[in-house]
Amino acid sequence: MKTFFLFLFLSVFGTCAQKSLKDSTVRNILVGINYKASFTGADLADRWGFNNQLGGDFDVKFKNNLTIGLSGGFIFGSKLRDTTIFANVFNSFGNITSSAGQEADVLFLMRGASAYATVGYVFNKYGNNPNSGLWVNFGVGYLMHKIRIESLNDQVPQLEGPYRKGYDKLTMGVSSKQFIGYLYQSDFRLIKFYGGFEFSQGLTKNVRTYNFDTGGTETDLKLDLLYGFKVGWILPISHRTRGEYYRD
Repeated sequence: MKTFFLFLFLSVFGTCAQKSLKDSTVRNILVGINYKASFTGADLADRWGFNNQLGGDFDVKFKNNLTIGLSGGFIFGSKLRDTTIFANVFNSFGNITSSAGQEADVLFLMRGASAYATVGYVFNKYGNNPNSGLWVNFGVGYLMHKIRIESLNDQVPQLEGPYRKGYDKLTMGVSSKQFIGYLYQSDFRLIKFYGGFEFSQGLTKNVRTYNFDTGGTETDLKLDLLYGFKVGWILPISHRTRGEYYRD
């Protein structure tokens, strides 16, 4: 516990030994955690609506304000639009019947993930100091999503065990993304953040060998679009190199 508080103290107040970010551009490491309020487009909008994304970014910003890094996130939501996937599970009253013969409470949730390698640039002309400003980056990587089926309080045999794979529409494929926003860095380590608009495009397909609603495989490619506003906080971790220290 003492070690943790010592690390926190040095992280927050250790900037007294670091060159001020206001002096000139510096090379530093940006480790951020972020949230994205995301909407869907193209083929993905036929199945899902609004969703949330929680993720992380790891970037190195060089002295010339070029950035390279890795970005990834966890996607979750509950706005399933295409209920025809479960048409053969619903009864004539539009309900799902449990093994006890009663109406079952079943949730259909969106679950997914993404991962990208990114490259970008910080235009400090529009920043509060040489290490802040308009941040634009691009990424290429991978996108996956599926339907998570939850029936915690009821037994629904047709949606249990291996049968779930026939309904979950597990979808994967390559993806690209673009981000434009603002990167703010101050000498006080707790006040570093970024925010802006992010747009991603996935070229995906269903990877299940059998789907109950279609009676077989699905080989057609899908265009999955995700777009929304992303905000992130940069953890108080600083990368120090030789020449970044000074004495009064």
